[in-house]
Amino acid sequence: MNKVKSLNLGIVLSFGIFFVTFFYHQVKERDITEAIVIQNNNPTFTKDTITRADFNDAGVTIFTATWCGYCKGAKILLNEQNIEFTEVDVDQYSISKIKLKKAGIEDFFVPQIFVDGVAIGGFSDLKKIFGSNMPVPEV
Repeated sequence: MNKVKSLNLGIVLSFGIFFVTFFYHQVKERDITEAIVIQNNNPTFTKDTITRADFNDAGVTIFTATWCGYCKGAKILLNEQNIEFTEVDVDQYSISKIKLKKAGIEDFFVPQIFVDGVAIGGFSDLKKIFGSNMPVPEV
């Protein structure tokens, strides 16, 4: 009788671990897509036409990594421009190339910056928009 209870307990625990793991990954995946802040659902700009003015009252999201100097530079530049942004750490959320590709990013590098859901690129692209010659900060 004890062997049957142990077997049933093992099955229940295995199922529980599987369910928690599956649920955890589904929530993380959903949070990544929902992390991109959009204030205007119909932006009038593209990656190639965006200007400084397009950042006004826009939802700005930046995917970063703590080890990335380019990310640090992008955050400094956005702060200097008094632009509020939402930061998503790719290591904390285990964001992979596949997950970024689902969000419209073909090449994986950080930072990845979105303005109202439009992927505008990284630190170099941000510097061009603001006419900045800021060097890449050390981490």
